[in-house]
Amino acid sequence: MRTRTWLGLLAGIALSALAVAGWRLYGRRSLERIPSQEGIDDPAAARAYGRIMRLPHMALLRRFVARRAAALVAAGEAADLGCGPGYLTIELARWSPGLHVTGIDLSDAMLAQAITNARLAGVPHQTDFRTADAAALPFPDASLDLVVSTLSLHHWDDAVPVFDEVARVLRPGGAFLLFDLRRDLGPAPWLLFWFVTHVVVPQALRHIGEPLGSRNAAYTPDETAGLLQASRLTGWRVARGLFWLSTEGYKV
Repeated sequence: MRTRTWLGLLAGIALSALAVAGWRLYGRRSLERIPSQEGIDDPAAARAYGRIMRLPHMALLRRFVARRAAALVAAGEAADLGCGPGYLTIELARWSPGLHVTGIDLSDAMLAQAITNARLAGVPHQTDFRTADAAALPFPDASLDLVVSTLSLHHWDDAVPVFDEVARVLRPGGAFLLFDLRRDLGPAPWLLFWFVTHVVVPQALRHIGEPLGSRNAAYTPDETAGLLQASRLTGWRVARGLFWLSTEGYKV
């Protein structure tokens, strides 16, 4: 009994010490936005990112976004901004057979993965991939029915030109769904990001400070609303969750 008491006391002390250390670490977090690189050009980092994107919780995120986007628009021409290895592009094509989806990314290494992944998924004729900047989309005016994006907004150093481009390429009544992290995380989510960055992810991603770097580069919901107000995109609303925010609506 005495041994159990001592073990319980030691465990309590250890947990208290961890809580204090975590709170101090959280107190040193960056409150200001720290921009991140817009594309992942390092092949090792691109491969590591591709593996992370295959994890179950990332698959659930894509399924949520694809289902929501499919509910907005079920057919026509769509673009996936910052498509990375193409998993959302593929998921959206699967959910909406009436959509043709073009994935856009700055990284040729990512797009090479995306093309292969689309072929293996059996949707090469329903998808296309192009190297381009989200602030200079390779589409004519009013030519798209849907624009989607996941975990890309925080990579845009100036989001207003991207929002302007979304407004330009969408047809009147076209839909958009832009899903991303939020920077104003509480202690538990922020510490989870810190732990994953410093302990869990492959060295190639740790070297570029991910995923904590993405949190540091993310916008808050209020900042996102301010950027949207400064843009030409209309019909938007900003929703928020524990880790995330999303901008969605129909172009007026």
